[in-house]
Amino acid sequence: MAYGKSLKAVDETLKKFCADMSDNDRQQFVYCFFPFIYGIYPYTVVTDKQKIAMEQAEVGYVFYSIYELSYTCAKKLINA
Repeated sequence: MAYGKSLKAVDETLKKFCADMSDNDRQQFVYCFFPFIYGIYPYTVVTDKQKIAMEQAEVGYVFYSIYELSYTCAKKLINA
């Protein structure tokens, strides 16, 4: 539940202070930032039990491969 709340808090912060970001831009930011902070593995390997728990907590999990997460993050860091 805390994880879902932290995702929503970051999204709401981006909406407020970076109003020009699209929904897709915010989603890319979240899935670049959180794996950078917590490590990429938990974002690419999710058990059925974890999926059910995230659905119940209304997290809105999006599956990305290690390549997709790494590529998006590296691309953003290089273009920054």
